[in-house]
Amino acid sequence: MVTKSDTETVQIEIFPRRFLNPDTAQRLLDEIYRSGGVLRIMIQGPNLPRAVPYGPGKGLPIEEHKNMLLELGDQAIELRVKVGRIGLELESEEDIEGVRAACERTLPFSFDIKKRQLFHTKPTVSDYAKYGSEVEDKRILGMVDPKAKKERNLAMLSDSRGDS
Repeated sequence: MVTKSDTETVQIEIFPRRFLNPDTAQRLLDEIYRSGGVLRIMIQGPNLPRAVPYGPGKGLPIEEHKNMLLELGDQAIELRVKVGRIGLELESEEDIEGVRAACERTLPFSFDIKKRQLFHTKPTVSDYAKYGSEVEDKRILGMVDPKAKKERNLAMLSDSRGDS
């Protein structure tokens, strides 16, 4: 017999006690992705400036933030924020323990994991304006930037995990 809890996804948010540098973020995301059951990942944090915002070097480009890429599955995503928290949608409740174990193996400091609703389940007004009344892939609901000409920070991963 299939119960409601067997078919519903679960959404969690990981709160590291510090911002993650790109190498730590890459290792953590690799471990989480390998643990399985991940449907969606959202990375949040303050923007990394592209140019010096103030002071004597105001307006000069910041080269150290250039070409910071996170690789997840078969996609490379430009890192445009300091990784402050990570939102995940998982296939089931059992996958939370795999994510917790991945965080414990990877993060050298404490973290919190909270279960809460992060992603939209119905189309937003921005979704409707961008895609119309029918959205083919439900994973993009609520992830639309209404001012963006194209979704360059939205990566769709294939279902194959690349496990060998």
